[in-house]
Amino acid sequence: MSLLEDNMIGALVLLVVGVVALILALLLIKEYLESKKPYHLAWAISFLVLFISGVIIILLGWEEAILDQDLVPPVAALIPAGLAVGLLYAVYDDKQYGLVYAIYSLVVIALITLIKTGILDLNIASMVIMAVHIPSGLIISFVPLYTAYTKETEWTSAFFGIGGLLISFGGVLLAMATVGDGNTDLLDLVFDVLPYLLLVVGVLFVLGIGLPKKWKVEIPVISGLF
Repeated sequence: MSLLEDNMIGALVLLVVGVVALILALLLIKEYLESKKPYHLAWAISFLVLFISGVIIILLGWEEAILDQDLVPPVAALIPAGLAVGLLYAVYDDKQYGLVYAIYSLVVIALITLIKTGILDLNIASMVIMAVHIPSGLIISFVPLYTAYTKETEWTSAFFGIGGLLISFGGVLLAMATVGDGNTDLLDLVFDVLPYLLLVVGVLFVLGIGLPKKWKVEIPVISGLF
């Protein structure tokens, strides 16, 4: 059952999130073509994947899109991984941090793909998925907050970190609800809350990308707020 049939309001909220993600991705691609800064490209990939994921969920519904598709976990892992890689490139002058984490993430995502598609017969899919989600979540949550606190970046970079904390929290809830046979009640609650959580996260990431001068991306209206 599509999300439009099951939860019209949730589908509309998710559609708004998808449109915001697509616009942000296009602005980031424009910045990358002009400046060739790798963090613009990494973030653009994350938001493009978020847009595509949102469209699939609207068309198929949460359970079929997330629980019944083998390629969803590795593709979804590109969202936090891309945000984390981009942030490391944006914050630190030593670009090896971003490069090393990009290589690590791609290797882990490739391993997830091989396991979920049955090419590798290993019963460690959940562990491997967490191997990219946990460090990526820590990076996108705490690096902006720490650099804002130490004044290495402007205080507005904290928006990025708060968005990272919230999306990591949503990922943990989803993982808890889907582990094993899944907790049906918790799963339904998570699916009901996720569209609104993603909307808040989207707003925070727009602010966190469009405001800090260290990696500022020109976003109409947003970039001129402060």
